[in-house]
Amino acid sequence: MANKARYIEILTQVLNEHYKEVKRHCEGSKDRQQYIDGYLAAARALDAFSYDELKDIIDKIHFKAFGKTIDERRKSEGRDSSLNKKLLEIPTYIREKISLDKK
Repeated sequence: MANKARYIEILTQVLNEHYKEVKRHCEGSKDRQQYIDGYLAAARALDAFSYDELKDIIDKIHFKAFGKTIDERRKSEGRDSSLNKKLLEIPTYIREKISLDKK
């Protein structure tokens, strides 16, 4: 049980840092997001937490950071808008101005 408490403590710290970055820059770093994804996957792979347990923990941390649920924040920031969906239809290499020219 002590390991679960330690895991939650570290997850809380990592997510709080990520959410602070999101507040400052409107998005978090891809590296940190990959780290979080791996950290969550490890907990699931080791059967330390169920999906629902992790979702509940994340939801609580998110609510403390933003004062609203993940769905409420997505809607308030227009993340579900058709404009954003249209933007995602543009290939990533064009959106992010990645050259496909061989060097």
